[in-house]
Amino acid sequence: MKQSASLTDRPPARRRAFRLFGLALTVLTLALALPAGAATFASPAAASAPTITSFTPDEGPPGTLVTLTGSGFSGATRVDLGRWRADFTVVSDAQIRLTVPAYFARSGFIDVKTPGGTAWSAETFTVSGTTPIIRVTAPTGTGSYAQGSSLTVRWEISKGVDYGVFGVGVRSPAGDWNIGLRVSAGYYGSYTVPLTVDVPVGSGYQVMVAWRPEPEIGSWGAFATSPGSFAVTARSAAKAITAFSFQGLTPPVTGVINEAAHTIAVTVPRATDVHALVATFTTTGAAVAVGGTPQVSGTTANDFSSPVTYKVTADDGSTQDYTVTVTVPVAPVAIGEACDGGVVAYILQSGDPGYSATVQHGLIAATGDQGDAIRWALPSYEDTSVPGGTGTAIGTGAANTTKIIAQNGAGVAYAAGLARAYMGGGYRDWYLPSRDELNKLYTNRVAVGGFVSYCYWSSSEFGGSGACYQWFSSGRQSSNLKGWTYAVRAVRSF
Repeated sequence: MKQSASLTDRPPARRRAFRLFGLALTVLTLALALPAGAATFASPAAASAPTITSFTPDEGPPGTLVTLTGSGFSGATRVDLGRWRADFTVVSDAQIRLTVPAYFARSGFIDVKTPGGTAWSAETFTVSGTTPIIRVTAPTGTGSYAQGSSLTVRWEISKGVDYGVFGVGVRSPAGDWNIGLRVSAGYYGSYTVPLTVDVPVGSGYQVMVAWRPEPEIGSWGAFATSPGSFAVTARSAAKAITAFSFQGLTPPVTGVINEAAHTIAVTVPRATDVHALVATFTTTGAAVAVGGTPQVSGTTANDFSSPVTYKVTADDGSTQDYTVTVTVPVAPVAIGEACDGGVVAYILQSGDPGYSATVQHGLIAATGDQGDAIRWALPSYEDTSVPGGTGTAIGTGAANTTKIIAQNGAGVAYAAGLARAYMGGGYRDWYLPSRDELNKLYTNRVAVGGFVSYCYWSSSEFGGSGACYQWFSSGRQSSNLKGWTYAVRAVRSF
């Protein structure tokens, strides 16, 4: 009789398939037998966040063992003291023992990192021997400071610390500390900073400097106050302009201040260009502005073709306006009329260089000669052309004079230097006239007056060793060697 094959007689692959099928069937049967929801598999529990409730001791030198008490310490991966890694041992889920680092030990908070998160201590641990001793050396406590002003604070530390922050402020007599700024520690031996005084009016104030290991949190540790005490006064309400002038004009012009009306009147020389004048002024205020533009005395230019308002701001923030009006004389002048340090010798006509149909321009001659036997050039340069050359036309005399002086150097032993040195009327822009300018002086010599019947030098040279001159007896113009001596009459333009 033929026997049926048993399960054990089947090939290995078929046996494994039957076993897996049987296992799956068993699991399905059990799942169907459980209550609803009981068939789900529970995931591993998430690690709980750590907490630090206390630590002991709270101070000690490097190498000190510090015991932390709390919870959730199991699996801790890192412990920091003052944000610097420390060696540690997990004693239990509720206790960790750390060692204060031997190097780079920093006072500060303790934090523990675990898979469940990070815990911070509520208090700081102080590493003995690392806290700096502070000594404030300035201010010394003498004098007083106005509210809003700046004083210089200096302090020294006994040892370098390259972490933490210094708090700098004013300490009141009652002990209140108004921190004005924070300065990062940088391992320096001394610090100097400006501090704005922003405290109530009073006396008995000191500057206080304190240090703490954590820039943003924690209590201040080492501190020191400035020697002595100082007073704080109210911000000043002064806001006057006490002087106003145009120093850049020749001669300088001073304004007339009407303090009651808060106006300033200035009359400038004839033909002055008022579109970019630079004022020099003094003020009792803290700042001066024109149309919102800060003004710097002797530097800032303004257009004075119409009245200009200067706003002065006091230290206490109050303001006062001053209206500046500049007047340019417009009455026509005549040849022979006294004007701006001399006598009008010529008025430009249509076709002359620099002529204007609306504003008079011309030449002003000195009231007398500056010399009657003057060389045109010094011996060293009497056979040498002036670098850049000289002109002969009206309007070239001033430039000629400047070039001649640049060649010969300062001094009054030659014609151009002597003319430039003249300061008639306080003006400093006198010069030796060009050939054509000198001819205008000759034409109007009677109206101008004071000329001799001899020869006068012009500033126009003739070749390398000669220069142009004019006879004031006949009007003839000619040239002669630069070593000859003739008279000099300085002029200036208006």
